[in-house]
Amino acid sequence: MRSQEGRLISVRRLVAADITLHGYRFILIEFGVGAPAMIVFGLWLTISKAFFIFALGLYICLVGVNYVVLLVYAVALARKHSAESEVGKDLAHDKQYLVKYGSQQFLILVPFAILIIASIQEIVKIK
Repeated sequence: MRSQEGRLISVRRLVAADITLHGYRFILIEFGVGAPAMIVFGLWLTISKAFFIFALGLYICLVGVNYVVLLVYAVALARKHSAESEVGKDLAHDKQYLVKYGSQQFLILVPFAILIIASIQEIVKIK
């Protein structure tokens, strides 16, 4: 899972690109409200006795875990104000990066995908 030259961009750069395009405040609110709201709403739905509603609640809760990971990266980038320096040049000069960034947003909807990818990328970075 190579981040810059591989098929997947890094989760950190994905968040940095989001921040660069939408601003720190918007992204921190989106992830800061979205993560707990999705988890709480998902848990509330799992109380249902109907299987479909239970399954939907479980799915929403698990996707909320991805938002927690995104929130952690957003807070780290906001503290250092480093989002623009991480992806600023790529976003300004490389339309292909924007296509890659946009097409990989769907990974947020896959339960645990962002958590797993970010964990692997952090482990590889440490070694």
